[in-house]
Amino acid sequence: MKIKHQIIISTLTALLLTPTKSEAGVVRQELYRFQMTMSQNVTSKTFLICDQHQLQEKPATLFRLILVHFELGSALLSAAEAETLLSGLQQHGITGETPLAVIGYTCVFGPDKFNQRLSLKRAEAVADFLRDHGFVVAHVQGQGANNPITYNLQEFYKNRRVQITVCP
Repeated sequence: MKIKHQIIISTLTALLLTPTKSEAGVVRQELYRFQMTMSQNVTSKTFLICDQHQLQEKPATLFRLILVHFELGSALLSAAEAETLLSGLQQHGITGETPLAVIGYTCVFGPDKFNQRLSLKRAEAVADFLRDHGFVVAHVQGQGANNPITYNLQEFYKNRRVQITVCP
């Protein structure tokens, strides 16, 4: 029995090590170009199953008002951005009684947990600034690197922002 195993193993080894005719194809590198279109803020209609009394159409809850930008890794509101924020609120006719939502964002650089904390710190810094200037802040949220404005590496600074919107 042991001899049979040795014969089988020797035969298989000989078959595997026997040179065969190699057929090599041509290997070359070609340039491949592709184009990809990015889309954001996609809106779609859907059907809802609800009670009869809930069929009234609700107005949009939020609209984008002002963006405030930040340096990489920072939650410090610069004097220039603070001035832009106040002038933007004045241009839009926003008064101290208008409830505002403040949502912070980061670019994709850095770990997710860090970006989440940083986006919330940015939102809180802007919310504190608004409250100090007599505005009502109804909602503060950090979104991390979600909902980027751009995917262009040279324009990632646009993603490091706080978005101020009006609540109903």
